[in-house]
Amino acid sequence: MKRLRTLQESPATTVIFASTLVAVMGVSLISPALPAVQDAWNITEAQASLLLSAFTLPGVFLTVPIGMVADRIGRKRILIPSLVVFGLSGSAIVLLSNFETILALRAIQGAASSAIATLTVTLLGDLFTGEKRRTLIGMNAAILAVGAAGYPLLGGGLATLSWMAPFVCFLLGVVVALPGIVFLEEPSDTGTDADTSIHEFVTGPTSMRPYLVLYIAIFGIFLLLYGAQLTVVPFILANSYQYSSGVIGLLLGLPAVMMGLTAMQGDRLLRSFSSFQSIALGFTSYGIGLVMVSVADSVYVVAGALLLFGLGQGLAEPITDTALNELAPDEFRGSIMSIRTTVLRLGTTVGPPLFVGVATLVGYTQTLLVGGFAALLVGLGWLLVRSTRTRPVALSEQ
Repeated sequence: MKRLRTLQESPATTVIFASTLVAVMGVSLISPALPAVQDAWNITEAQASLLLSAFTLPGVFLTVPIGMVADRIGRKRILIPSLVVFGLSGSAIVLLSNFETILALRAIQGAASSAIATLTVTLLGDLFTGEKRRTLIGMNAAILAVGAAGYPLLGGGLATLSWMAPFVCFLLGVVVALPGIVFLEEPSDTGTDADTSIHEFVTGPTSMRPYLVLYIAIFGIFLLLYGAQLTVVPFILANSYQYSSGVIGLLLGLPAVMMGLTAMQGDRLLRSFSSFQSIALGFTSYGIGLVMVSVADSVYVVAGALLLFGLGQGLAEPITDTALNELAPDEFRGSIMSIRTTVLRLGTTVGPPLFVGVATLVGYTQTLLVGGFAALLVGLGWLLVRSTRTRPVALSEQ
């Protein structure tokens, strides 16, 4: 009830959460539609997969410049046009038949998506503080999880009607932009043409170690998510258990549900654990879940293991966003959060080929086992380092 009241009291928050739902559409809504697109356009599987690569790749290179511009001219001035560009470039694909032009539009849409994903979290850090900020960042992560779990089902269902139907949904970006023009607030201390540059901040006296720790954690989170859970686990479920794609989709929805439920409790978690401890516990839970999947001989064990993976995601991912927001100076929050999105996109890009490459050498089960043990060692190692401290220390002091 308290969270619902927050949405009612702050239309800007509703716009931010809706923007998060828009940003996550780009891959999860289209992935299940790729076979329909392949048949409709008479292209190969490799060509169809370029619809995803073209979308994700621009974020690796363009997100940081976008964040720097947002620090300079303001968040709203970047977010609203990005929502419009996302919606128009994505939906315009249904009007085209030239594949190269379609890939160019997907690249434009991907750049806009990176800007949206960066600025939603940045705005929550700008507009709110303390427990409310932590609560809302947790809610934002939960909404992202709902989209990640629900969009594949929606995209697959729409693709049975027409390959065009999922792409038309991208017009939601334009729909969200319209109330955003009215209700979205521009933080008072952004767009002020401050003299200090992000380069001076990075090379100044402020320690960069906590930022580096958080960026490494974010890379690891999305490397495991996209490489292990979303790539290797489906192959294991198909090959070892002979499950249909429908059953696999339902099982892969379990981590997203658990992640969302856990993320909603982010403010409560940070009353009991430091950011560093919560992230370490997340990697520990990741590791246990992946190891369990690799040795499981029952669907019930697999389901339990995937719930553990989702628990780890909920313990780690939103806490990294909260910690970065609390560390970042107001005037550089856009740049710092844009680096977060760049690292995130790098993890999602590297994860699948890395895990599949290892699997070609040692097999999918062994790959998951190695990945699980690596995550477990990272989590337990971080917890051990933290336990050697003689007094409570926040992540910013690590």
